[in-house]
Amino acid sequence: MKTVALICAMEKEILYIREKFGATLLDEKFNVYEATESGKKIIACVSGIGKVNSAVATQRIIDRYSPDAVINVGIAGGIDKSLKVLDMVIADKVFYHDFHPMSLLEEDENLKTSIFLSDKNLVEIANKSLSKMKEQGEVNNFKTGTIVSGDCFVEDDALSRHLREDLFATCVEMEGASIAQTCLINKVPFLVIRSISDFADNNAGMSYDTFSTTAANQAGRAMEEIIKGL
Repeated sequence: MKTVALICAMEKEILYIREKFGATLLDEKFNVYEATESGKKIIACVSGIGKVNSAVATQRIIDRYSPDAVINVGIAGGIDKSLKVLDMVIADKVFYHDFHPMSLLEEDENLKTSIFLSDKNLVEIANKSLSKMKEQGEVNNFKTGTIVSGDCFVEDDALSRHLREDLFATCVEMEGASIAQTCLINKVPFLVIRSISDFADNNAGMSYDTFSTTAANQAGRAMEEIIKGL
């Protein structure tokens, strides 16, 4: 049976998955749940917010459960101006927006890159799944693009503009790149998929408070479709 690890930063991001899959608590200390869905063993984890928490959780999941794939699912701030709240983004690549200089990662023998590429098969499955959801009216729009990660909640127009114009980011969050880096070191296929809760601008806090739970549930619904396609 194929094992798929789902890593979420926050409780609200795992709630739909936990309830829909009928997941049972596997490890209370580290917020790990187990379920079987569409013939796959699902290991779902709440990592905690930020790069260190997510990297530690990912390594623990890989060491203990040897997943065939790791998927980071949750919410994000939209950077691409064509996005709307509750649109979705599939990462074809992820990298840090707050790591300087990036060349240090490229010199690391375990990495040799500062840009982490999602598994092409997982990206294809995610695209098919979201296309189906779009046809059924469950998601308005989705894009495949660059997701950037950093240890800050982006709520500043100037920073948002930098991420868009200089880094060509589609959306921004706080865990995807560290999860991807950990997977790359361990040679485990990964994917990052996010639902837009705000626009990472001066009004981000208000938008996040209004839409974060709905966006998290939508990301969980997308994960349900992706699991079927694996």
